[in-house]
Amino acid sequence: MQPRPTGFTLIELAIVLFIITLLLGGVLTPLGQQIAERQSLETRRALEAARIALLGYALRQADRAGPLPCPDLRSENSEQANDGEEDRLADGGCATLTGNLPWKTLGLADGDAWGNRLGYAVTADWAQPGNRSSTTVAQLQICTDRACAQPMSAAALVISHGRNGFGAINVNDGRNLMPTSAAEIENSNGDQRFIMHPPRAADRPDGEFDDLLLPLSADWLRGRLCDPASLCAAN
Repeated sequence: MQPRPTGFTLIELAIVLFIITLLLGGVLTPLGQQIAERQSLETRRALEAARIALLGYALRQADRAGPLPCPDLRSENSEQANDGEEDRLADGGCATLTGNLPWKTLGLADGDAWGNRLGYAVTADWAQPGNRSSTTVAQLQICTDRACAQPMSAAALVISHGRNGFGAINVNDGRNLMPTSAAEIENSNGDQRFIMHPPRAADRPDGEFDDLLLPLSADWLRGRLCDPASLCAAN
């Protein structure tokens, strides 16, 4: 009688490999989700740190409140672009009202968890010395869709262009691909209107959306800068 051969047969080996594949799939999928969630959390913390730093910048003068810093230029035609410093003109105005967060001026990290610069927008009224006790100054528009029937107003805004990074300048000063969805295009076109709503997958009819926005309302700023109220009444 011949001895029974030892070891795995091809069928047994295939079954073992199939089971291992299933187990790895069950482990790796949650791991990818954990990494994405951690990056999102780190970026939200970076946005909050930016909001605190912007407030600190506005409070740096003992006798008056503000102004907020100017954005860092993104223009490829300027030697000052993407250097992390605010780009303020000699007359006190801003070279641009929408650009990168001036992270070096504010003493912050140079990007989000995905290695891209944070974007920043501010109104002209809040970027230069002046009376900020009024509620009639120009505001940014924060919308839930492109129709923007009922916009939320803001004096300034910090934005991460999310995991896909479309429309952002990366920390190596390279320009990422431009977005294809209408909402992300609106957040990258350099105007004073932005769209903020929950994330959407790339296969949705309206296209992908993963931008993270943190608006700074004028009321929130006045509540922290105008104590005493005379700090915002005149400069």
